[in-house]
Amino acid sequence: MIRIIFISMVFLLVQVVPSLLLASNRQTGDTHYTQRESRKEHNDHDEDQRRVERKDSEGNELTGQAAAWLLVSANLTVVFSILVKGANRLIPLKPQTKSSIKAFNQLQKKYLMRFHFVLNPIAMCVAFFHFLLSSCRSSPLPEWGFLLIGIIVVLGLARKFKASPKWMRRSVYRLHTSPATFSIAILVLVVGHLTAD
Repeated sequence: MIRIIFISMVFLLVQVVPSLLLASNRQTGDTHYTQRESRKEHNDHDEDQRRVERKDSEGNELTGQAAAWLLVSANLTVVFSILVKGANRLIPLKPQTKSSIKAFNQLQKKYLMRFHFVLNPIAMCVAFFHFLLSSCRSSPLPEWGFLLIGIIVVLGLARKFKASPKWMRRSVYRLHTSPATFSIAILVLVVGHLTAD
């Protein structure tokens, strides 16, 4: 019972003291001046904050777009290869045409796959800077997308340099090359950035 009375007194004190201070300020006639100065300081602070946010968002936008374009260019060869394989399976083509498409796919993979292994880690580094510069309070999805893409890149590097144990290599390969894994990561990234903007 004593605790309830004490807590009630504290709440009453918190409510009454500011109103008493405001009343004494009104008696001196300084209320209007104080309020005007307070509003001016608040507006100046808001303008400074907006300026900083505009500057930060430009840096965030630059790093975000750079990471996105690096990811697209790094994985263009993979997307093309998936499309070619799908077209070979689904579209009824002559055997000669299919073999020509398959040969072209092997050729483009031979020359362009090296960029896949170089640009993806660079894209992740740029995306990491983008992550450090930005903060999304509305949704955790961009961070989850970044994490998923990071896992895919690490799995790819482990596959490329055979850094995983032999018994794990097949699983690492399947996870890294699975269209479902990549699609989920891209979907989480895109939805996260759409909800953040």
